[in-house]
Amino acid sequence: YAPAFGGFCAMGAALGKKLDGDPAYWRIVDGKLYLNVGAPAQKRWLEDIPGNLTKANANWPQIRGKAPKEL
Repeated sequence: YAPAFGGFCAMGAALGKKLDGDPAYWRIVDGKLYLNVGAPAQKRWLEDIPGNLTKANANWPQIRGKAPKEL
């Protein structure tokens, strides 16, 4: 699997940020691999995966081409 959101943290994408994904914190949802930056981010991600995916997918086109420090 190639990670979604370019390997950046899925919860970060839901928040409009690009945070490094950690391969120790992952989930496969509907055939896609999502990484999180750490345990707290993954806990928050798991609380509302459908809602967080909706936010992350809406934010990703705007943040995709930006450097993490620009956000």
